[in-house]
Amino acid sequence: MVIVKGLIPVRDNLRESAVALAQQLARQARDEEGCLAYEVYLKADSPRVIMLWQQWTDLDALERHFESDYLDDFLDRIPDMIDGEVHSLHFDVTEDGEEAPAGQTVTTLADGTTLH
Repeated sequence: MVIVKGLIPVRDNLRESAVALAQQLARQARDEEGCLAYEVYLKADSPRVIMLWQQWTDLDALERHFESDYLDDFLDRIPDMIDGEVHSLHFDVTEDGEEAPAGQTVTTLADGTTLH
């Protein structure tokens, strides 16, 4: 599974429009094969920051998402709404007993959490 977390700071006066645009993106992405979750949140301590939380079955599914026309539309429309630096993180996650992707180092913490 692949998890993606994106943080998008937006202009206060455009927050509602930016959230609506992100929600539209999420609705479309949820219909994609391989999309397990696509959520839109506002940060409680910084409500002008939109957080996109995505879960995909694998990297291939995420890459197909990157090729979608509606993601291109989102990326064309969101820049004028941004106010600050956009951050994105992506994590490859394995289930218990599942092999890590080739070439990745795996660390298991005392509580059983696996880091890649």
